[in-house]
Amino acid sequence: MDRKKLAFALVMCGLTLDNLSVSAGFTMTDSLEEKLHEDYATVSWVISSYSLTMGAFVILTGKLGDIVGLHVVYITGLVVMGVTGLIVALVPKAIPLIIFRAIQGIGGAALVPTSFALTASYFQGKEMASAFRYLVLSRTASFGLGTILGGAFSETSIGYKSYFYFHFAVSVACLAGLTFFVVKVPPHKVVKLRDLDYAGSIFLVAGLLLIILGFTEAGTRWDSPKVYVTIPVGVIVVVGVAIYELVIIERLKAKWPDGAFGRMAVMFPSELGTVELYIASCVSGLFVYCAYATTILSLLQFHMDDGDSPLIASLRVFPSSVGIILCGLAWRPHYTKGMDPRLVVVISTLICLGMSIWTWRFRDGEYWRYELVSLFIQGFSLSVFFQTTFLIMLQKVPMHLQANANGIFQTFGQVGISLGSAVIVSIIGQDASKLVTNVKRCFYLAFASYAAVIVMFAIDIAWDFWRGKTELKQEPKAETEV
Repeated sequence: MDRKKLAFALVMCGLTLDNLSVSAGFTMTDSLEEKLHEDYATVSWVISSYSLTMGAFVILTGKLGDIVGLHVVYITGLVVMGVTGLIVALVPKAIPLIIFRAIQGIGGAALVPTSFALTASYFQGKEMASAFRYLVLSRTASFGLGTILGGAFSETSIGYKSYFYFHFAVSVACLAGLTFFVVKVPPHKVVKLRDLDYAGSIFLVAGLLLIILGFTEAGTRWDSPKVYVTIPVGVIVVVGVAIYELVIIERLKAKWPDGAFGRMAVMFPSELGTVELYIASCVSGLFVYCAYATTILSLLQFHMDDGDSPLIASLRVFPSSVGIILCGLAWRPHYTKGMDPRLVVVISTLICLGMSIWTWRFRDGEYWRYELVSLFIQGFSLSVFFQTTFLIMLQKVPMHLQANANGIFQTFGQVGISLGSAVIVSIIGQDASKLVTNVKRCFYLAFASYAAVIVMFAIDIAWDFWRGKTELKQEPKAETEV
């Protein structure tokens, strides 16, 4: 096997650890409560602490990858994931476990943006399109696989610990392989680590921590100061960093292009704003991640509260992952050759909306009618959506900004997942006697999220036609045909 292809296979395998770490937690809460002798409020932070730091650090780690070398940041993240996985399996107390899960989240933040950037660095043309399909497949399908693994490992004698031993083993295997086969990607030729916008980085991480923390706390009480104070403050801080870098720093760069400001590496590069459909893809990623998380997690919670074991409940929602996997294997970008990618996004999202409405009709004893097929079709359509949006980034974002751009995209997605999770916990937890009604209420957020994506891209298409731009935006042929 080609060295680059072998390295890519190991990178792809390591990437799955991120979504596995998130979704496995959803079906391990009972085991965590039993083994740690803690209540749900405490063990939920074992799950949330990972998402908190992962979402807060992913832009920074992406930028570091572009500066010091993608393979350096990726392998560092893999080491952190492996070491913390072993520690979490061995630690018998909740508080240190929460702390090390938070550290593990930083490792996950290092894996995600660098994986996509490494793919863009390793391959070109048809090979890149093919590799990217498999990367999206592993990234999205691992979310569903994680719920099954979490439920399955919880059934063992040592409970949740067995999952983290598995997590450690996968990390070590990938790390051992990459030690021999990694293809090094040289760091940026001009920008150095000393040129990083350290002040902006610190405030950005702090702002994102506040936003995700606020949504995490919202699952318990939306009227708490931990929610209505932290989220707005976090948004203000993040927007402030963006304005500082996009306006003030850009003016200083123009004034002193050869000085320190001229070389400064910012978290929000102005070049990304000129990349066609990049901002729209990021915003749509937030809504789609939110809708998908809401659909899957609400059904998962319903089936567990209705008497299914975590393993059986996760198997019930697994058809969505099967759809993602089959689409990843069968779909080829040239199937939509000649179509505006925005139209592909609208159609795939419209199908997701229709299937989520059909799933919303679920009831006891009618799983085969309302959930099985609709979840499969929704997963298939989601894969088309992600392949389209990720391909936009791989093709149109400059190579030296690939990890940074993907980090921003993943941050939007993480906020969407946090919002969906908060809504589910706050609604379903209100009254156990109204389980079905409350789960159906959660679906309204999924409907609204999918609809927002459809409206956003439809307006953009209509605006171009109104201005007389009747030619479809087509992807470069060499890049999309596989």
